[in-house]
Order: sequence, then structure tokens, then C-alpha cells
Amino acid sequence: MLRRAAKVLVKRSLGALGLEIRRIEGGDPPAPVYRDLKEAQRRTRSGNRATYQCPLSQLCTFSGLTFDPDGWHPFVATTNEYLRANRGTYSGSVLENFYQKWRPTDALDALIGATGPDILREFPSYTLHFPWMDILPDERASVMAKNIRNENRWSGKIDLTASSGYGLHGPVSPKKGQIEYARIVRTAKSIRKHGFDRAKAGEDITVAAIEREGEYRFCIIHGQHRVAALAALGYEHVPVSLSRMLFLSEVEHWPQVYRGIWSRSEAVEYVNHLFDFKPYPWARAKGLAG
Repeated sequence: MLRRAAKVLVKRSLGALGLEIRRIEGGDPPAPVYRDLKEAQRRTRSGNRATYQCPLSQLCTFSGLTFDPDGWHPFVATTNEYLRANRGTYSGSVLENFYQKWRPTDALDALIGATGPDILREFPSYTLHFPWMDILPDERASVMAKNIRNENRWSGKIDLTASSGYGLHGPVSPKKGQIEYARIVRTAKSIRKHGFDRAKAGEDITVAAIEREGEYRFCIIHGQHRVAALAALGYEHVPVSLSRMLFLSEVEHWPQVYRGIWSRSEAVEYVNHLFDFKPYPWARAKGLAG
């Protein structure tokens, strides 16, 4: 009952952002996969179920961490450590080291060097506010705090709030760190044993697609643990559900730019960060990668 209620709360919170988790109901097959991005986009816009066969090399987080072999992401590094060294405990893991060494102080700092509006310095690091969002930073911070609390409840830790930390950076409480570590290991075990079964996952991996001069980055909204496991296990593509299609040429029409929260130049520089940032040297300088 608690698990189901938490799922409902998370889904409602995402709905407030204009996002949707598309659940595979009643044994229905997963949405068709298209290798052509424009075709997947057309079918999605027309109300049909569709996913895009996305190269992992083009997937990233909203801070610019990547899943390709030349990039770096703490969940991929943790999965690799588990698979190669059979480490079964959070204590002493790559993930614990990451949470200890990467502790952004505010929502702007959490973008790992990207340009953004100074107003983000007034909000917690977990806020994750972007120039194409429909809601204001304070609304986003409130939604994220609720989502973090609900994720913790989903994992059986009803006493943990957003103050216990967020999974994509430190600091986190020991309980929160163990929640994230357990999810990473559990996901890797399942995919290694059974393969990647979208029907069992329940929801497809969801992304926001961003275009810049004919190239794309796909920023993960939902499903980072799965993508990390797939990357560590050598997969090169994964079906993703397209939540939004964004074009840098239309940046002045993005909601936060139009409202004046993000300037046009800040939004452009942020998108450039998503395309150009090299996370491996950053991780190495932090003592997170060898």
C-alpha cells in the first residue's frame, strides 16, 4: 500500500511539471521503438505510444554527467565497481566517495560549472531548475522536495525528507546513501541476469531531447539507475520516451527565458554546457576517477 501511494504521489508531482510516466498496463507490450528520431517524435505528438532507440553516448544528466565510455557518472562507476569487484556494501564504495566529495552549495552550483541565473543561488541544490521549465524556481524546489520524500517512502524509509540528501550529489545521510546504493546494485543484478525487460520495468526511461545545430543531447528525467546499469553492462542503445523536444534556435520562447528568469545568453550557455562538458576530467580532478 505504501509503495503504491508513493508511486501515485511521484506521478502527481511530475504531472505538475507537465511530465508523464507512461506505465505499461495489464500486460500490454511496451511502446514501439523507432530508430528515426523524427518518426518517434511525430508519433508521440499525435498521441501514439512510441520510443526512440537512443544512443547511450548522447544521454546525459541535467548537470552534464554522461554515460558513454569516455564520460563519467557516479551510478555507472558504482555499477562497474560492483560488477568487477563484487562489492556489496555502500561503505567505502565509489558512490560514498562521490557523496563526500561533490557537495554543491545551491541550485546553480549543482549544474557543475554551467552558466545560469543568480536567483538559483537562493534555492537548495536539489532544485534542478532549467530554462525550458513551465514552473518558477520556488515551485520547482517545492516539487523536488516532495519527490525526494516520496522516493524515500517508496524505499521504505518514511522518516527521510529532502534534508537527508539527493541521489545525484552529496551530502547525503548514511540511510540515503544506502538507498541509492541498493537501487544501483538491485538494478544491475536484474539486468545482468534477465536482460533489459521494459515490460518488467513498468515505465520507460524518459528524456528531454535538446537539439543544437543538428546534434542532440537527451537529458534523463526518469530512469538513471537503469541507464547506468545498461552502460556498465556494455549496451550501446536504449529505448527512451520523449517528454519534450527542445530546439536551441527557439530558446527565446522557452518559458523561463520568456519570463526573464533565465536570460537568453544564460540559456544558450547552459545548453552548450550539456553538449561540451567533459565529466571525466572533472571527476578525476575531484578524486573520483582514476
